[in-house]
Amino acid sequence: MSIDTAMQRISEAESKEGLRDDDRGDQYEAYERTFRALEDITPDDDDEGVAVVTGWIVEQMRSTGERPSSRAVRQRGRKFCQKSGYEVSDNDWLGA
Repeated sequence: MSIDTAMQRISEAESKEGLRDDDRGDQYEAYERTFRALEDITPDDDDEGVAVVTGWIVEQMRSTGERPSSRAVRQRGRKFCQKSGYEVSDNDWLGA
């Protein structure tokens, strides 16, 4: 899944859930940064990490009625990397 496709899916889910877009600009930037970090760490897995984290974000919006924080999204990305055997440094975006 490409980053553009992921962001479109998140935007569509957000509209469907009727979420406000007050602070979405900053959060969307953080989501995109997380996706770019996943692509950098997991270059050979057909962007599976982007798809997994996107699905998680959409599910969180459905279940809580809110967008997950950028920190929660980074943590979910890190969890994916660890489960998949990829190392993430504490100095990386996903390490925070």
